[in-house]
Amino acid sequence: YRTPVSEDFAGGYPSDEEWHGYINNNDRVLLKTINFASPNSAGAVCIDPDCTWVEQWVHRAGPREKIYFKPEEVKAAIVTCGGLCPGLNDVIRQVVITLEIYGVKSIVGIPFGYRGFSNSDLSEMPLSRKVVQNIHLSGGSLLGVSRGGPSVSDIVDRMQEKGINMIFVLGGNGTHAGANAIHEECRKRKLKVAVVGVPKTIDNDILLMDKTFGFDTAVEEAQRAINSAYIEAHSAYHGVGIVKLMGRHSGFIAMHASLASGQIDICLIPEVPFQLHGPHGVLTHLKYLIETKGSAVVCVAEGAGQNLLQKTNATDASGNMVLGDIGVHIQQETKKYFREIGVHADVKYIDPTYMIRACRANASDGILCAVLGQNAVSFPLIPLPPL
Repeated sequence: YRTPVSEDFAGGYPSDEEWHGYINNNDRVLLKTINFASPNSAGAVCIDPDCTWVEQWVHRAGPREKIYFKPEEVKAAIVTCGGLCPGLNDVIRQVVITLEIYGVKSIVGIPFGYRGFSNSDLSEMPLSRKVVQNIHLSGGSLLGVSRGGPSVSDIVDRMQEKGINMIFVLGGNGTHAGANAIHEECRKRKLKVAVVGVPKTIDNDILLMDKTFGFDTAVEEAQRAINSAYIEAHSAYHGVGIVKLMGRHSGFIAMHASLASGQIDICLIPEVPFQLHGPHGVLTHLKYLIETKGSAVVCVAEGAGQNLLQKTNATDASGNMVLGDIGVHIQQETKKYFREIGVHADVKYIDPTYMIRACRANASDGILCAVLGQNAVSFPLIPLPPL
């Protein structure tokens, strides 16, 4: 119990019976919390190049006193797209539980991403609290995942056939581009459908998001790989351990894991260009570490150093560019370099990507997933904008 510090609440704070826990529709959240004084301020270059200060506000998420849909008339669908990420099951679980609290009786899961809308061999999965009660205790996605899928028109056709008027999409950039296209197609057809996106990227690289679910778990699990690389390198004569972690365009996982472990000598990320060869190259520094320490450990994000590799110009089903394998490249170049200079080096390479992606969410991510799932349900239930 807290003692009131304001005259407004001199008689005590409002009870639950009086305020009901609802969010006011006029509540806003400020997106930019830093007013950069100079283009040279840390972070200003990549976030706010012209150093203008424009207040950007968004609606605060949460339960409203008045809702748009009648829960008994809602058929809600959940779809998980892209790659696996710790916490997918946690979000699915919380969305289902919160929908049931609102009184929604018809909840289904679409199997294997957007593909589930077009494949006649895949049938929708009925969801309820009983079905999802313990799914957060396992990694992966109860519904399965896939990249790509049918056309937007076909997806909306199937949604109409199935009577779906609320869809929760868990995915990354490509998935949300698809969700936005579904929303536009529904507006074009004048369908009263709520399309809700829950941002999912293990890389933690969505603008305006402080942290995305799965990131904490990834950093924690990456410690195992880094520690193994350290032990291998430290136990060998002139040992070099190389660990490749996720991060297509950002080095958050690699950098956080490196800082947390305290065992990394070199961390390579997409944001900072580097060279392998030359007097200031990575290999020259590795030689110095071998001579002074006897061993070295390198952590590299998957998107780092792509300028050093031959471009494939290929894209996956989600539209993402297929990256060259920088980890294997560094491993091969390191072996070649030490062989050419006549210095023995025992190089060990570890890629724990799929082990990390398939993990169960840790406690921190579990809480974040619960908040995201609850707010994802609360927000589409407020009045929709006019068609």
